[in-house]
Amino acid sequence: MYLLIGTVAITNDFLMGAMFIMATLGLLGAYVTEFPIVSGLYPNEVVHKVAVSSLLGIVFGLVLWAGSLALTGTEQSADTSPISPAGRFLATWVAISIPAYFAMAYMINGLNKRDLEEEQRLRTEKKKNRKGGGPPIMNSDRL
Repeated sequence: MYLLIGTVAITNDFLMGAMFIMATLGLLGAYVTEFPIVSGLYPNEVVHKVAVSSLLGIVFGLVLWAGSLALTGTEQSADTSPISPAGRFLATWVAISIPAYFAMAYMINGLNKRDLEEEQRLRTEKKKNRKGGGPPIMNSDRL
């Protein structure tokens, strides 16, 4: 479903496609900074895996698009395209979704084998043991 929204954004307008990619990067940034997107450890991990697999699918789709341009050329003519807009939408969705689905299935399989509560406990323990957040000179005893 996430990539269906992405396909709508990508096939409609370049700006909407760029906004979708930036929103996906925002989900990754929230995960990296440990900002809870949804409540619970497992749902946050799933959101991260969906965002990563979506970006991989988009990159794969862009590689396919560049390959098709290399084979067919960049010559623009009148609208004599053999593919309809609905066919282009479906082809875009399939080219993005299939590799993303397999990447997500692989990542979720690895996620199910992890102990998320133990990882969270270790993260909070490390966060408590950190001294200051600034440069080392700010932690000197002279100040």
